[in-house]
Amino acid sequence: MIEKIYKKLVNKETGLYTIFGVLTSIQNVLMFDILLHFGMAYRIANIITLITVKLTAYICNKNFVFKSHCANFLELLKEFGRFVFWRGATMLLDYFGLIFLVEVVGAPKLIGKVVMTVFVIAVNYVTGKRHVFKNKKASP
Repeated sequence: MIEKIYKKLVNKETGLYTIFGVLTSIQNVLMFDILLHFGMAYRIANIITLITVKLTAYICNKNFVFKSHCANFLELLKEFGRFVFWRGATMLLDYFGLIFLVEVVGAPKLIGKVVMTVFVIAVNYVTGKRHVFKNKKASP
């Protein structure tokens, strides 16, 4: 039973998701920090960063992690719509979670950003796998 759970949790897909998740997380935190460094308000910096990172994540997850293939443009639009919906939901979680951590808990902005990024990565994997990338390519 443990071996079955291990194989389900540790496989090529989760490995690729981890790699691209780490890369987009680095993009997320670095871009946020750079925008803060240039004097941008942290809420605005967070929104700009989240939108940019979500688009990067779509491209990486579609092409490299879940290997989703859409037969036509309408299918692609539906997939992208599902992605925007689910990632929009986690973007709100990330956005308001950071505000909560900074303004209520008193966490430093960058620490709050890292905490929320790690939490959202797990939620994004589940929603991506179950709800967004339904059109996987057949294995060769």
